[in-house]
Amino acid sequence: MMARLQRIESQTSTRATAGFLSVMLHVGVLLLIALSGGRWDGLQEIATPAMQLVWPDAHATGRPDGIEQGAWTPAMPELLLGDQAVLQSIEPPSVQLADLDIPRAEPEEIPLVDADVEDAGEAALIAVETPSTFVMPQVQASALLERIERLAEELAEAPRARVSWQQDGRHYDAELVLETARNGVEPERAIAEVSSEHRGKQLRTRINLRRLPFSHFAQVIDRWDPTVQLHDDEIVGRMHINSRFNVLYDTQAAPRLLGKVTTAAGGFNVERRGRGIGSDVFPEGIETSARQIPFAEQGWSFEPERQDADVRVHRLEGDTRIRFLADGGYWWRDEKSGSGQYASRPAGKSVYFIASRGATVYLRGVVSGKFLVYSPDRIVVEGDTTYARDPHRDRDSDDFLGLVCDRDIEVAPPHVTGPGDLHLQAALFAKRRIVVTRTMHRRLGTLYIFGSLAAGSLSESEPRYATKLEYDWRFEQLRPPGFPSMNRFATEDWDGEWTEVPASLAPAGS
Repeated sequence: MMARLQRIESQTSTRATAGFLSVMLHVGVLLLIALSGGRWDGLQEIATPAMQLVWPDAHATGRPDGIEQGAWTPAMPELLLGDQAVLQSIEPPSVQLADLDIPRAEPEEIPLVDADVEDAGEAALIAVETPSTFVMPQVQASALLERIERLAEELAEAPRARVSWQQDGRHYDAELVLETARNGVEPERAIAEVSSEHRGKQLRTRINLRRLPFSHFAQVIDRWDPTVQLHDDEIVGRMHINSRFNVLYDTQAAPRLLGKVTTAAGGFNVERRGRGIGSDVFPEGIETSARQIPFAEQGWSFEPERQDADVRVHRLEGDTRIRFLADGGYWWRDEKSGSGQYASRPAGKSVYFIASRGATVYLRGVVSGKFLVYSPDRIVVEGDTTYARDPHRDRDSDDFLGLVCDRDIEVAPPHVTGPGDLHLQAALFAKRRIVVTRTMHRRLGTLYIFGSLAAGSLSESEPRYATKLEYDWRFEQLRPPGFPSMNRFATEDWDGEWTEVPASLAPAGS
């Protein structure tokens, strides 16, 4: 018992000493904080929270503890102008509406300081109305674009036209301006300035359109030859046919149409031999009863100087052979007189060969530059005709070749083209027909076309050639020089936004 009591006394003495030391330590800390301004610098990234001794103001010493105070709200910034105080406002962002009929906030007025006024006593204020911006719902926007594209087609030959119409219970006015291409490679364009009224406010938008050349499609055919079938063919790119067409697939081969396929007819004809593999013919699907793409009924007067102001033109009076050379040169020979000429590619210029009526143009070689060959009657491809800078390997290639004929473009007989495959890199337009001659010759190979093909009709190519047509992706933005265009326009640029026209800029009487 004695030993236990001594331990208790010893513990009590120890605790008393510790308590005394703790009190003295806290007093020292408080004095140190008061003398040092209450700052505690942490030596690590996570420092011990600082403690500060705060002396209350005289007016707050009698205030009881525990009273809840309201949330602190910072004061709005003020711009002092003498005795006036103008609150700065923030311009509201663009408003996206689910429907144009939904009420919207009116535009605010932003007070601005006149830069010429320096007197701080009385400053003049200028009220500027900020136009509001609206985004049209997708359904209405699609309907509007379709209407504008149709109007552009109807007014394709007019340099400027105005039109008004009612749509979805709303009145629209539009002014369309046709812009001619700066050169024969760029497409023609049109600009549509469209205005409408909504709740007494004038709204305006601008739509940019591009006229589509026939090279916009990998293949477009006006009238399908009923004796011709798509069989051992592969077409990579968009395809359109104005009539019904024929498809044959069997255990040996089937066509592969690797792109969107449309036809103005209500359907197409299919012949199946053996086990069916037709599900692979249209991997991107097919659309029937689509809009027609009309071919011009008459030949046009080809005016290269109008197509491209910076161009070199060669006029061909009779049958002529053209050979393209990889170094950029080319030569041509009149078949009747036997006289020939040579020229080098002009820097930065396109070269046009324009044949007279009744003349046939024969060609082959390696194209270096931008060329167009036009004949009212007949063009014959006698061998491989390719680009010096193949776009498959050089995406910056600016070599282009367009073959345009009011009647027929032909592939020469086998004894001229030689055995094996035939390669043709060009955009082809034959208003009447594209023909592969001597098709009953024994199978030689494949006809490879890189570019585009537009024709009134096509002949068969088998068994002489299977055909592989690949769209030249560069034609999405450019066209071969002077290549003919459709009457169809497509929207090139529109953000879908409508902008309110300030009252000061609105037409009188609106």
